[in-house]
Amino acid sequence: MTDAGASEAERIGARLAAAYCAIAAGPMADAPICNPALAVEALGFTLHEGCAVGVVVTPWFAGFIAAPLAGAPPQRLRFPAGALDFVACDVPGFGQAASCSLFSPMDAFATQDDARAAARAALGGLFDPGLHAPPPRPALDRRALFGLRSGAAS
Repeated sequence: MTDAGASEAERIGARLAAAYCAIAAGPMADAPICNPALAVEALGFTLHEGCAVGVVVTPWFAGFIAAPLAGAPPQRLRFPAGALDFVACDVPGFGQAASCSLFSPMDAFATQDDARAAARAALGGLFDPGLHAPPPRPALDRRALFGLRSGAAS
């Protein structure tokens, strides 16, 4: 990705964070589902398959968000670790995006640092092709296959 692409994805992440901050200060301000130890934060936004993809952490949820650069929000995106299904959403103050929930509610997180670490680990795993690789297969031992020991007389 070019620096311009990274900057565009980061700008989209910042716009999403601002929209979710307004939601946190408005309709979600006194919601019992909110964890008061947490704040809104957009993490790791990068361009992928025509979308800015990253994690948004809020006091009530954390999830992958895919904001299309053009067109409709995706229903499924492929990543090195595998494919993920997304649900289209309209984020007030931002517009159309798609989300894939990681955590909700957020009561398992004592601090913003804890939530941030979990979000970064999930995002890192998403782009790790090793997570989707099949387990290594053991070498085939023909003698063992037929019930013979190695070195046994035939």
